[in-house]
Amino acid sequence: MKNTEPEEESGGYSWMDTYGDLVTLLLCFFVLLYSFSTLSESKAQELVQAFSGSYGASAIQAFDITEVKEDAIRIDSMVDFRTRGSESQGEEMSQAELQELEALQEQINTAFDELYQKIVSYIEINDLGGQMSVSRTDDVIILRFSEIALFDSGSATIRRESAETLKHFIQIITENIDSISMVDIEGHTDTVPIHTAEFEDNWDLSVKRATNTLRILLDSALIEETKLSATGYGEHQPIASNDTPEGRADNRRVDFVLNKVKVTVTAG
Repeated sequence: MKNTEPEEESGGYSWMDTYGDLVTLLLCFFVLLYSFSTLSESKAQELVQAFSGSYGASAIQAFDITEVKEDAIRIDSMVDFRTRGSESQGEEMSQAELQELEALQEQINTAFDELYQKIVSYIEINDLGGQMSVSRTDDVIILRFSEIALFDSGSATIRRESAETLKHFIQIITENIDSISMVDIEGHTDTVPIHTAEFEDNWDLSVKRATNTLRILLDSALIEETKLSATGYGEHQPIASNDTPEGRADNRRVDFVLNKVKVTVTAG
């Protein structure tokens, strides 16, 4: 008797699963195209920035969008953001906005220049050149007080008359404070060891001199606390040789480091 094997079930309709998936994908694709064709430029930029924030500008590609009639947009081409970084933010800004930032920086530069000239004039008029000096770069002004301008030898207590002089400089700084991002008070010593009931070592002395100077600024309430800092460096940042009395005297100092505000454009 002949054995008969059961026939395999026909797969005649299995192709419809693949076809259905394909149709669904095509539908999603055309819906996306339609949504982009009616998206305003501002919304499109928000979308690009949202993806940039989530995945990083170095990891995504974004559409290069150009305006068409009635504030609609169309997709022109693909732009690789991997090499754009913070540059892309600048390119998105209008020329007018960039000019405003440049004008603001010019105002800050002018105020910073004026501050430097005021300090120079005050030192010259009051014949303080033997006790303090001022120097600058494009972005930093350093107002330098020698030890004898503020303290007695081996002391961190500011003399009363010295505190009055400090207050005059604080007033000058305050007049141009909008051009300053930070006022760093730095204490420095020479290499002659010190170890007393009040000071553990030169580092301790420099820190207390810096903080006591800072307190004069805080007590004036003319400069925001967030713009002030105090640091002691001990003997580790000399500006002269410690082999001579004159060099050691130069190294015993308190520096006011005035940092200029810099207008920058940061990536979103």
